[in-house]
Amino acid sequence: MVNDGQGNYDGSIKNNTGQRKECLTINNNHIVIIGAGILGTTLAYVISSLSNSKVTIIEQEVKAGLHTSSRNTGKVHAPFIYNPEKKKIWAKAALYGYDFWKRYCQVNKILFVEDGVIEVANDDKSLSTLSLHLEWGIKNGLDEKEIVMMDEKEISIIEPNLKCKSAILCYKDASVNYGQITQSLATQISRENHQVTFITRSKVLKIKNRTDSSPEIILEYINLFENTKKEIKCDFLINATGSNSINMLDKTKIIHQYSDLFFRGEYWIAPSKYSTLTKHSIYSVPEFQQFPFLDPHWIIRTNGNREVGPNACPVFSPYGYNKIVNTKEFLPKIYKLMKGKNNKINRTLFSREMLNLIYKEGLSSISKKYMINRVKKFLPLIEDRDFKIRGTSGIRSNLIDNGGNFVMNPIFMLRNNMLHILNYNSPGATGAFPISYSIIYKLIQLGILKNDREDGHKDAQVVCFDQKLIEACKYEIGLDFI
Repeated sequence: MVNDGQGNYDGSIKNNTGQRKECLTINNNHIVIIGAGILGTTLAYVISSLSNSKVTIIEQEVKAGLHTSSRNTGKVHAPFIYNPEKKKIWAKAALYGYDFWKRYCQVNKILFVEDGVIEVANDDKSLSTLSLHLEWGIKNGLDEKEIVMMDEKEISIIEPNLKCKSAILCYKDASVNYGQITQSLATQISRENHQVTFITRSKVLKIKNRTDSSPEIILEYINLFENTKKEIKCDFLINATGSNSINMLDKTKIIHQYSDLFFRGEYWIAPSKYSTLTKHSIYSVPEFQQFPFLDPHWIIRTNGNREVGPNACPVFSPYGYNKIVNTKEFLPKIYKLMKGKNNKINRTLFSREMLNLIYKEGLSSISKKYMINRVKKFLPLIEDRDFKIRGTSGIRSNLIDNGGNFVMNPIFMLRNNMLHILNYNSPGATGAFPISYSIIYKLIQLGILKNDREDGHKDAQVVCFDQKLIEACKYEIGLDFI
C-alpha cells in the first residue's frame, strides 16, 4: 500500500517490481496464514472474530508455538524500554498486551504470575539510561506507583542479594508460558470456530500468483506426515513465520532490500539452592545499546525455575539450535550474505562493534563461566560451577537493510495480496494481541477484509475481551504498511 508520508494511502499496492496496481478487495473469501506461532495464532483468532473469511494456518511442526513462542524468557514486558517519541506504537502494544494476556490467562486458568521486574545499573552510563527508562515508562502509560527508582540502600531491603548502584522496580511485569498459551489458543479456535483450519507438519515450498491480474495465490507445500506434495489456493496470504520470514518472502520473488542474521539465545538453569536468591527477575542495562539485544538476565519462570540467559550467539539458520544444523547451514548462509556484494552490509558485519559483540556473545556460548559471570556482576553469590543443566535455547532473527543498518522495528510489507510480517521481535509475544487487532483493522480499513461479524460474534470468541481495549488497539496503534 502506497503511503503519502502522512499515514494516508492511495488505494494501490506495489507489485514485485515496485510498480503500482489497484488494490484488490477480498472481503469474504479464503485467508492463509503461514506460521502458527503466537502472532500467527492470534491473527487467526482476530480474523475469525471480526470476519466471516475462511482461515487456514499452515504450520511445519506437529503443533502450534514450538519455536520462538516456546523458546523465550516468558515475560510480559512493561513498556519502559521504548522511547515514547520513536516507538510509541510498540509501547502501546506492550502496555495493552499485558491486559490482554492477563484476561486470557485468568479465563483459561493459565498461570499469569505478576512478579514484577528489576532493571539494575552499576556505572554512570547505565545510571543515565536507567533514569531515561523511568521517564519513558511513565510517558508510555505506566502509573507512577507501577514503576519506581530506588537507590542501593532501598533496593537492598527488597532484594538483599542484589548488588547495584541503582535500580528500577516495575510492578506491572509478569511471567507466563507463551508456548502453553499459544497451544491453548490454537486448540480453542480450531475446536470452537469451524472457519479456522490448522494444517500441521506441512512445509511451504512455493508461493505464486496465478496471473498478474488475478488475486488468487497458489501455495505448494509438502505434507511431512505423508511425504506428499499438495496445493492450496487462497485470496490473501499472511506470512507470520518469525525468524523464517525472509526465506518465505524470497519464495514470492518479491524484490526487497533486507538480509537476515540469526542469533541463538542460550540459558543455564540454576540449581534449587538458588530458588530463594531473589523474588524478582533481574535485568541489567545492555552493554551493546547500538544493537537490538539485551544482556543475560536472571529469570524466574512460571514453573519456579531460575535461569541465566539469554545471550545472543550468532548462528546460521532460523533453526540453528545445535552444531549439526549450523554446520550444514554455514556455507549457504555466508554465500547468501556475500553474493549481493553489498559493501555497506559487509562493513556492518565486519565492523569493530559487531566483531566485539560476536566475540563476547560467542565466548558466552562456549564458556559457561563467562556467561554466568555476566550475571554475577549484580548477583555476586552465584557460582558457575553450580550450573549443570542447559535451558531451552531460542533463535532470534534481525534484519539489516541495504544501507548496512540494523532494522530496529517490525516491518509490515503489503505486496500482491500478501502481507509479510518481518523483523517482529519487539514487542514480541507481549504485543501479539494488540498488533493482531491493529493489523486486521487496517486490512478492513483498506477493503481487503470485511468486518461482517460486528453484530455479536460470541461464537467466534474464546475470551470476551474488554471492547474498550480492542478499540484502543484499533485507534491508537496505527501501523504503516510499506
